[in-house]
Amino acid sequence: MGGKRLRRVVKLGGSLLLQPQLVSGLRTWLADQTPASNLMIAGGGQLIDAVRELDGIYRSDSPWVHWQCVELLRTTIGWLSQQLPEMQFITTPAQFETLRSPELPNGNYLLQVDSFYNRGVDPILPEDWRTTTDAIAGYLAMRLNADELVLLKSCDTDPTLSIEQLAERGIVDEALPLIAPELPPIRIVNFASLIES
Repeated sequence: MGGKRLRRVVKLGGSLLLQPQLVSGLRTWLADQTPASNLMIAGGGQLIDAVRELDGIYRSDSPWVHWQCVELLRTTIGWLSQQLPEMQFITTPAQFETLRSPELPNGNYLLQVDSFYNRGVDPILPEDWRTTTDAIAGYLAMRLNADELVLLKSCDTDPTLSIEQLAERGIVDEALPLIAPELPPIRIVNFASLIES
């Protein structure tokens, strides 16, 4: 079959990390998708929640806290890579550059966030709590000219809502609307309901 290979950026919400059926559910979901290069990042879940709680008590410099949280994302994606050893684990900028090849084969890739998103490199996203892995996944989709952005979450959404309306309701972060014009089509999946059923 000829034609352009599809690139799909997938963000796994951090709240899903504690789901007992997460790993088997991810394997099933990925197998059910249209063949593509699936490029996945993971949220920080309770690790980031703990930092947010600390920051609520001891106010810190926003960019410093933001980049501390980005560093913590190494932990959750590293854990996921141990559970999914069949997926290629991208940990460095040099490895990330290989993903930009038009000949990238279909397959499943886990990306450490700091392989493509680093302090001082590109100020496109606010360096504060407005930016979570929703917007970082959007930034990844922009960098890779992805065909689709999929946000795996723990809630239902109304597909008629705009990105701005989703942000107002707290379903996506406040930074995602800032880059919305540059994004591919977005699909939000209530992944928790899929793996609980």
